[in-house]
Amino acid sequence: MNTPRLSFVSACASVAAILALTACATAIRPSSDDPDVVEEQALQQSMSLDRRMTLQRRLDEVAIPILERSAQFCAGNVRASLGAHIASLWSFEKEDRAAAGQILHLDDRPTVLWTLDRSQAPATPLRAGDVLVSIGGKSLPAGDDALDDLDEVLVDASRAKPRKNDGWLDAVVQRDGQSTTLRLPYVVACNYSAVAQMKGEINAHNDGSKIVVNSALMAFFPDNRDLAIVLGHELAHGALSHVGKTRAVGIATGFMDGALGGTGLAGDALSAPFSQQFEAEADYLGLYMTAASGYDIDGAERTWREFWIHTTGTKTGFTDTHPGSAKRFVAMRRTIAEIVAKKKKGAPLVPDTGSKP
Repeated sequence: MNTPRLSFVSACASVAAILALTACATAIRPSSDDPDVVEEQALQQSMSLDRRMTLQRRLDEVAIPILERSAQFCAGNVRASLGAHIASLWSFEKEDRAAAGQILHLDDRPTVLWTLDRSQAPATPLRAGDVLVSIGGKSLPAGDDALDDLDEVLVDASRAKPRKNDGWLDAVVQRDGQSTTLRLPYVVACNYSAVAQMKGEINAHNDGSKIVVNSALMAFFPDNRDLAIVLGHELAHGALSHVGKTRAVGIATGFMDGALGGTGLAGDALSAPFSQQFEAEADYLGLYMTAASGYDIDGAERTWREFWIHTTGTKTGFTDTHPGSAKRFVAMRRTIAEIVAKKKKGAPLVPDTGSKP
């Protein structure tokens, strides 16, 4: 007769214990405006920004020479490249601006974050920390329009008549509190930028104005040569106007869809009727772009093979029933042989119309 009562007492004790633990957990769990939480959030944002800027600098070192050496393939979609990364607080999302101001010492004026060592172009007299006050006779007032104004000057300079592959722009910068006049050399480049983003998917895509590269892809390709092959492929999508015919041409989805016969199983980043042809064209021109930039493309097809195996090769049955990827790798090997033969002859690294996919 006492057993039910004992069970009830035990149950009450258990409930009391749970309530006590809940109360403890509530006491330990801080609110979002807790000073320790605010401090930790700021630290994490700073660390993330610092990591992203490290990746961005590596990306610039690979991408900017490719953009400069590929101008011939980008038709009229070009701009002047100063060989420097210039940004302001408006270059960042709202939640990152406080960290950008503290870590990168940015405000709402165009500021040089770093310059590049370019063996095939004149060294820039710009220095990290220089604030651009004017360029090409155009003032760059502080604010969210300053970077747009700078872009406008760089595009206009590249399209000046008569068209040249390089030139000079007079500029005034604020350096160490002093106004300094500089003559900036520029090189005509494809009118694209390459942007690193912190994302775990091994992917990159061309959105029509910039090539976005995920941090996971940069980790997957620690060798700059392999990263250059990826960037050449993505830039080729833009030069061939593929992006205007699809919403976004991404490496992972595009490569998978091409390997799967354009079934769309990799998502709809590429429309099925175009994916295989677009990817083949980007493979072909992209290898030329990478080679023209001075990178060794020997064995480049193996880079793609490793990427494909990692991203799609684990899908049961895909490699057995869809041989499209094998055809692409063979086509790449033949393209590489074509480029190597031209190099040996000293011929221009220009795609053959008859060989175009």
